[in-house]
Amino acid sequence: MGDVAVSERVDTSVASDVDARSAPTEGRARRRFVVASIIGVAVAAVPFLWILWGTWQSPDFLRTLTYQTDFYDVQARAMLHGHLAIPPGLIGVEAFVVHGHSYTYFGLFPSILRLPFVEWAPSLFGRLSTPSILVAWLVSAGFVIGLSWRVRVMVRGNAALGWAEAISFGALTATVQAGSVFLLLAATPYVYNEDLAWSIALTIGCLFVLVGIMQRPTWGRVIALGFLLTAADLNRLTTGWAAILGTVLVAGWFALGRGGIERRRWWLPLCAVAGIALLAGCAVNVAKFGTLFGLPITDQIYTRENRYRRTFLAAHHGSEVDIPFVWSNLWAYLRPDGLRLTSVFPFVTLPSSPAASLGGVLFDRRYRTASVPASMPLLFLLSCWGLISAFRPRPPGQVARMRLLLLSAGVAAGALLIWGYIGPRYLADFMPLLALGAAVGLADIWRRQDGRSRKRRSLAAGLVFALAGLSIVINTGVAITPTEQWSTPRVRAYVQAQKTVSDALGGQIHANVVQSDTVPAWAPADQLRIIGNCDALYISNGEDYSTDPLAAAKKQTWQVVEYGPGLQRTFYVTPQASTTTSVVPLVRAGSWTVEARAIPQAGGKTVLLDFPAVGGSHADRIIESIPAQEPVGGAHRVVVLTDPYTHLVEVTIDGLVVTKAPLVNGLPVATAVPAGQASATTGITVVDGTAGGPQPTLCQSLQHA
Repeated sequence: MGDVAVSERVDTSVASDVDARSAPTEGRARRRFVVASIIGVAVAAVPFLWILWGTWQSPDFLRTLTYQTDFYDVQARAMLHGHLAIPPGLIGVEAFVVHGHSYTYFGLFPSILRLPFVEWAPSLFGRLSTPSILVAWLVSAGFVIGLSWRVRVMVRGNAALGWAEAISFGALTATVQAGSVFLLLAATPYVYNEDLAWSIALTIGCLFVLVGIMQRPTWGRVIALGFLLTAADLNRLTTGWAAILGTVLVAGWFALGRGGIERRRWWLPLCAVAGIALLAGCAVNVAKFGTLFGLPITDQIYTRENRYRRTFLAAHHGSEVDIPFVWSNLWAYLRPDGLRLTSVFPFVTLPSSPAASLGGVLFDRRYRTASVPASMPLLFLLSCWGLISAFRPRPPGQVARMRLLLLSAGVAAGALLIWGYIGPRYLADFMPLLALGAAVGLADIWRRQDGRSRKRRSLAAGLVFALAGLSIVINTGVAITPTEQWSTPRVRAYVQAQKTVSDALGGQIHANVVQSDTVPAWAPADQLRIIGNCDALYISNGEDYSTDPLAAAKKQTWQVVEYGPGLQRTFYVTPQASTTTSVVPLVRAGSWTVEARAIPQAGGKTVLLDFPAVGGSHADRIIESIPAQEPVGGAHRVVVLTDPYTHLVEVTIDGLVVTKAPLVNGLPVATAVPAGQASATTGITVVDGTAGGPQPTLCQSLQHA
């Protein structure tokens, strides 16, 4: 932080909330600012780390999800082999197949960070998204503090800094780090959110350095800007291009002599680093897709397999961007009421249904999405103040210099408005504009407090502090609600917390409970559905997957809270010595039968234990299991889940999943083994232990309340 500020002298005649006799020196003012900001980061770290490391579960510093956490690792491994093509099938439908080679459209920067780990710590493969998001968050915090200080100097000049103002800037830092979309990104640590977390950090970093260059250009700052621009462009194109545009605008500002005749020469180095960053991104795009800009969306496997995606592209001239998307995006991201307030914990969440498509415009995907004003009220209001302050005639201090950077930061958010995809995580593209605009607005507010009474200054600080707290509460509520990536134990813990709070407040959760024999394709978020006599309990995440046939078939809208013994059976399976393959049916689900198979191995002391599902529409249809070689005489706890409502069959042996696949025609469900033990002469001893297994107590408490 040593070069964060230009020279600042304390003017005791305008000291606002400090005693003029004890006005801090420049160094003390800066330390006061940094201390308050670090306290803000510490406050923000509490909800951020709780969410990042896994709400409703033991903290997991390397938390991974079941899907979409290793794309950057796969790309890094390819880079170590001297190319960008990845092995087919490793990233599923997200891959682009160009000239017979598979590529990911994700940028190189997070993969570059992984190179040492892929080479020397292979055990961390696929487990680095969570620590990467944490590092991005910390980097962002540092840049936010530095940017806020530099903006304050631009707006306030050498005005004294008192504790009320310092604390308000600390509250601003806490809001950027925890009262914003950052918490939502932390809630699901996979590559899509990692990309956006680094986008926020790198773009704010570029703005921080650009402000410093406008104050006092140096070669060190220009070189640092070059690294940050290149990293931003190699991470996410929209925010990378916005930062490059800002650099070009600042270069033009110097070329026109607006920074002083003696500094006009700095336009050329700035254009050079912007050009290098742009060329780096173009080179990667050419290497992958053969074009300087854009993605060949028709070459993505998902486009080839999803009919709706092809229909969507045909409606928009083969492109994912189009002007008709603007109004729906504006309404989704900027509507004043873009949240849902409920009487059930956590009381504030995303809207109960996906974002609306105005005028019937066909979108690729639309998710439940919060708006900027509703979910980030402090940043939104301060940014509005900052924009007005910067663009009004004759702004104070050096605020006019912020216009170029505010315009460039707004480009990323503007680009989002013409994209046919609405999702809550893309609020991240607004963050550079919000961070810069809010810093300008807050500094101007405190400029206006000079000479005001202590009561008025305290009121201003209190209002900022209250809106910061509200923003953190809102985004915590949004981030701790279930998504399709949650495990069943986490979902159950969440619903249990809902019920505990509800019981303490009068039982409002019961208004969300519906009892039926089926689950519909969609229901509003937080609806709890009890199937049968607590055969299953689900909660809706409120998302509409009708455009994705596979997700729709799996009823992905519904998150499992609890299963009863009707759908989840527990067996104790002990393989015995035998000379022939032994098969015992465990569960029959409609036209399917889940079996336990023991295949004798050489020597007679071990068997290959397997749990396939056989049946379906053809007699020879089989869902394969992952077999394991086990010693004879050892008992294994086998749990067979047959969920005909979300179309799932899953078998675990001693907690390890060995069978998991879609289950079609899965009703009725019945135990196939006879009462008591199966005959030991079959080569397998099976005991049905379902009756002694866990019961759906949470479901029963909701059912009988």
